[in-house]
Amino acid sequence: MRSSPWKKIVGLVFLASVCQGVGAVASDDTAPDPMLIQRCNACHYIDGKPTAEEFPRIAGQHELYLRKAMLKFKTMQRHGEVMAAISSLNNDEELLRLASYYAKQAPAASPAKPNSDPALVAKGQQAFTTERVYSIACVDCHGADAKGYIRKTPRTRGARAIPSLAGQQPVYLKAMLSKYTGAGGGKPPQAGMCGMRKAGKTLSVADVDALVEFLSSR
Repeated sequence: MRSSPWKKIVGLVFLASVCQGVGAVASDDTAPDPMLIQRCNACHYIDGKPTAEEFPRIAGQHELYLRKAMLKFKTMQRHGEVMAAISSLNNDEELLRLASYYAKQAPAASPAKPNSDPALVAKGQQAFTTERVYSIACVDCHGADAKGYIRKTPRTRGARAIPSLAGQQPVYLKAMLSKYTGAGGGKPPQAGMCGMRKAGKTLSVADVDALVEFLSSR
């Protein structure tokens, strides 16, 4: 029986935590233990800027978004076999420290896909600004610069954490967007992402390809 590729990745993560160094980590009250960073190192690198296109760049991502994402992976409210396994090894305080650490890393200096197709980028920008659900477009949540935001209003119980998509890895972006179109073939997104699920139904495969080209070139 073949082993799951995700199990292989988990194994690599643990191997990396034993064999790889993590370099200098700021010694302050909020810095995570270096061993915690080593667990993330195999996929996300110490600085949160992986070169492999299937892993998201998390350097400079909004801290609140990273916090919520990791806690949801740990409690299985968000699907991700490897992330669920790794998150389960940490207590909530350790996850918060990791979120703070990666949020403080400098974002990548260049887009994930600098040599993009101008025509496809233009089509992706149009798809990004097209109204989809309740007269709301992608740009209305993720911002004109696609960098997301953290916002709290009197009508919300907690702050909204909209992730930055600008300059993100193209393979990762396509995999995530494909889930919302129903073409991903994996487990459907959770109820907490109902806005994305509804918007995804309006996206064609061509729209997804164009969006990926546009966002990864930011």
